[in-house]
Amino acid sequence: MRPTTSRTRHAIATWLAMLGMLACSAPALPAAEAGRPRIGLVLAGGGAKGGAHVGVLKVLEQMHVPVDCIAGTSMGALVGGGYASGIPAAELEKFVTQIDWKRVVGNQGRRALEPIEQKREGATYSNDFEFGISAEGVTTPSGLVNTSNIEDLLRGYVANARVKTDFDELPIPFRAIATDMVSGQMFVLDQGDLATALRASMAIPGAFSPVELDGKVLSDGGLVRNIPIDVARDLCADVVIVVNLVEPAADPRKLRSAAQLLSRTMDVMIEANETLQLQSLRPNDVRIDVLMGSIGTADFERVPETIPLGEAAARAQAESLARLALPEAQYAAWRGSVTASQEIAARLASVQFGGLKNVNPEYLAKTGGVNAGDTVDTAAISREAQRMSALQDFDSIGYRLDGDRDSPTLTWLPREKSWGPNYLRMDFGMYASEDGDLTFILYGRHARTWLNSLGAEWRNEVQLGGQVLFATSLFQPLDAAHRFFIEPRAQYSRSFEDLFFEDERIARYSFSDLGGTLDFGVNVGRHGQARVGYAYTHRKVNVEIGSPLMPESDRVDAGILASAEYDSRDTAFSPTRGMAAAAEYMHSDESLGGERSWERAELGLGLAVPFRSDVLWVTLAGGSDLGSDLPQDRTFALGGPGSFPGLEVGELRVTDYWNLGTSYLWKLQDISTIRNRALYLGARVAAGEIIDAFGDNDRKEIYGGSIFLTGRTVVGPLTLGIGATSTDSWSLWVSVGRPVGHGTILERGIFR
Repeated sequence: MRPTTSRTRHAIATWLAMLGMLACSAPALPAAEAGRPRIGLVLAGGGAKGGAHVGVLKVLEQMHVPVDCIAGTSMGALVGGGYASGIPAAELEKFVTQIDWKRVVGNQGRRALEPIEQKREGATYSNDFEFGISAEGVTTPSGLVNTSNIEDLLRGYVANARVKTDFDELPIPFRAIATDMVSGQMFVLDQGDLATALRASMAIPGAFSPVELDGKVLSDGGLVRNIPIDVARDLCADVVIVVNLVEPAADPRKLRSAAQLLSRTMDVMIEANETLQLQSLRPNDVRIDVLMGSIGTADFERVPETIPLGEAAARAQAESLARLALPEAQYAAWRGSVTASQEIAARLASVQFGGLKNVNPEYLAKTGGVNAGDTVDTAAISREAQRMSALQDFDSIGYRLDGDRDSPTLTWLPREKSWGPNYLRMDFGMYASEDGDLTFILYGRHARTWLNSLGAEWRNEVQLGGQVLFATSLFQPLDAAHRFFIEPRAQYSRSFEDLFFEDERIARYSFSDLGGTLDFGVNVGRHGQARVGYAYTHRKVNVEIGSPLMPESDRVDAGILASAEYDSRDTAFSPTRGMAAAAEYMHSDESLGGERSWERAELGLGLAVPFRSDVLWVTLAGGSDLGSDLPQDRTFALGGPGSFPGLEVGELRVTDYWNLGTSYLWKLQDISTIRNRALYLGARVAAGEIIDAFGDNDRKEIYGGSIFLTGRTVVGPLTLGIGATSTDSWSLWVSVGRPVGHGTILERGIFR
């Protein structure tokens, strides 16, 4: 051998240094066994169809095929990110099949977590839209679906993997694909919070709000790279296994309306970029086409059906996959090296809140269910995140665990709504009957939240149509936890009420009220509230049409007003479970500023009980003048679907009454299972007693029943019914949207 020259030694040293630099700068990828290629797994986006990826992973594990890196888009990113975090296929299957999609996507169960005051003031019936008011005008949310539950799901799903801010350091290196809506280009997420990366990749434009990250506005990656083969090659892949989710060809008969064509436009964009990527496949790559049949992107409740489809499609490529398999012992060693638990169990050193501009963190701390010193797991943190996300102030709730792994600091990162703190909600309602009732209303509500550190809220209401309302109030909590409060309120209202005699309309009166209240109240948990205060009303009663059989008046009523409410319903209209109760007492007295002395008390109770897919409703209401001299314009108005459905709304005016009703609702058709929208066929029987009705001072029992079609639809609440009573009266009615009517507590919307 020739002796090594200094030039040769220098060259060798230079090459060794360069190799060292490359080794330091290259991603820390798992070393593939000698003689085998690196395998990159590519998982396509597809919403609910993406559950098929789990089926493919099951077959890969059964065949001992390792995965060296993963690139995924949207639902492919969700499944791929979990697998890259160390979750085996069997655990992934358990996770995706046990997701409560009604809660996660449809936000069902959210109302049960809302504070009672938010339930009282926040409900609209026809829609879920909320707008913001700013110096720039009216603004809208960036997504139609509240993503709090989705983000909470993702954080728990990859809880421990979130500590790894470099995705090359995950058990399996991973990339999630998003679209930068600013540049219109693909954005590859390779670092940061893994849960945030998955959320960005899944942010369907218009449905889910985008993720803002370092000046970029990130939405669903399917717009530019639904099958990111090139990303997997750049990451590690010598060989690519690509899972392609195949839908049937578009039906020309379903491409005729503007909405259908607009929806198809998104599909065309995605299919175009898929085709370009699939054309880049090489002979040694493996393409797994999963035929999805009738399962669509939004069919989340059919996710369990997609897993066998993925398994079948993977087994159809068994011969190609077998070339990539490892011997059992080698595969077991690989599987053990990449498996990691995502469970968290820690005793919290402290709890903090960050990123708040309007909401007082003391309010969140006082009402929170997770405190310093508590031992928590992922489920406990998730429950608290869901509770906070139900508050009207937040778009989503994030968190992180810092410091000692066994005794970390929990930092909540609530994201306040970008369109607040001035909020506007709109609603409409219509009621019509065959006997001539026809009333429309248009309702708007403005709220300015967090006027001070205790959470004062300025509220304004406007209603136009058959029932007019102008009101303003200031809700002022007296403590940080919002347990005690005061609320002064001023309002003007006007309504038209018909007067009946022996089933015939004989007059129409206008009731105009100008006045206000000053309430002192207490909130009891999330479901209960009690108020007591002073009420002052200047009432004008004028006859508009017909005979002036009820006296016209211009009087002041003033005195003590007390009320209490309990509400655990799952929805404000047509609930499927829960209870609502309300009680009200008014005492007007000359010594308190009134011109008339009288008393009046009323109670309403409703219970909804689910029975299989059907619902049982039970309602009870009663009212009394407590033996006082109740003016005729302050008597109880009965009649209509909420009390006696064979009568017209307000047909009876009485001093005392009770009413008991039972309804059974058969589910006819699911409109949107995720959104809990369905049509029901209902049958109702009712019984009651009235005392001192207008024109008849006798005590009288009334029985009745009705058959009706009801439910929450895409255009809002809808009810169509026909009813009859033992007084030989019958009525056919239809109502849409916000409840229209007056009279008993039930008819004023406590339990409709």
